[in-house]
Amino acid sequence: MSTLITGGSGFIGSYLARLLIEAGERPVLFDISPVQGPLLELGGRFVFEPGSVAHLPVLMDCIEKHGITRIFHLGGMLSLPSENNPWAAFDANVVGTYNVLEAARIKKMSQVIYGSTIATYSKDIPGEMIDDSTIQRPSSFYGISKTFGELLGRFYHRKFGLDFRGLRLPSVVGPGARTAHMSIYNAWAIEYAVKGLPYVLECDPETRCPVLYFKDAARALFDLSAADPARVQTRIYNVAGITPPFSAKALVKIIEQRIPGARLSFRPDPIVVELLRELGMLRINDECARTEWGLRIDYSLDEMVDDFILEWEKNREFYQ
Repeated sequence: MSTLITGGSGFIGSYLARLLIEAGERPVLFDISPVQGPLLELGGRFVFEPGSVAHLPVLMDCIEKHGITRIFHLGGMLSLPSENNPWAAFDANVVGTYNVLEAARIKKMSQVIYGSTIATYSKDIPGEMIDDSTIQRPSSFYGISKTFGELLGRFYHRKFGLDFRGLRLPSVVGPGARTAHMSIYNAWAIEYAVKGLPYVLECDPETRCPVLYFKDAARALFDLSAADPARVQTRIYNVAGITPPFSAKALVKIIEQRIPGARLSFRPDPIVVELLRELGMLRINDECARTEWGLRIDYSLDEMVDDFILEWEKNREFYQ
C-alpha cells in the first residue's frame, strides 16, 4: 500500500507519518508548507511533495507519480483563518476535499480517511449530549466546510463504493503548532511557558474546550484505517478527547505547577469567546468509535502537559 497524507507537514500528519514509517511504509506527505519538527530526523523514509489540494492537476500528478492507493486527508484551513477568509477556506476545505475524493474515485483507491471536526456541531442540539446521529448545523465557515466534506464522502461511499471513513476531532494539542485558531491557547499556553515567554489566553478562564493530544489523534486515525470494514458501520465518528473537558483555568494551573514562573494571563477576545462558548457546551459521546473499532485515549490532561514538555525539551532544536 502506498499512502498519501494531505496536510502531512502538520503536527498530526507528521506524527501519523511516523506511525506509518514504524509500520514499514514510506508515506508521501502533500502540503503547502515544508516538513518541520522531529520527522526531519527520518529523512529518506518519507517523501515530501509540495502542493495544494485545491489544485487537482498537481494532486493527480503526485498520486500517479507515487502510485497512491490510500489517502489520509488532513489538509485544509483551520477555524480562525477560515472565519477571516472564507473564500480561501472554500478552496482549501471544499474544493480540496472534492479533489481528494474525485482523485480517489478516478484512481480506484482502497480508502480515504477524513479528518473532520466537532465544530460541525453548533446550533439546535437537543439536550446536553451529542452522539454520531446528532443534527449538524455549524455556525462557523470551518464547521460548514467540514460538514460538506463528511456528506460528500458519504456520497462517494454510496455512489462509487469508496471506503470513506472519518473522525470528528476536538481541538488537537501538540508542540510546534504555527497556525492560530480559536482553541490554539491549549497548545501555546504550554509552549510559551516552556520557552520562558509570556502568553495571553484570549478566552475566558472558565472556558471548556474539548481537547485531544496529537499522539492520540494520529493513533486514532491510524487505527480507524486499519479497522475491519465489517465493523465500520457509523463511518464518521465523534472523538470526545480528554473527558470531562477541562477549563482554561485548570490548564493554566497545571502548567504553573510544572513550570514555576510561567507567565500566563487572560484577556478574553469577544469573537473567540463566542465561538468557544458553542464548543464548550458540547458533551460528546464517542461510544460508536470505542465499540466498533476500539478507539482509545491514552493521555489525560496531566499526561498531555507532561508529555508535551518532554517532547519540546527532547526536540527543542526543531521548535525554537
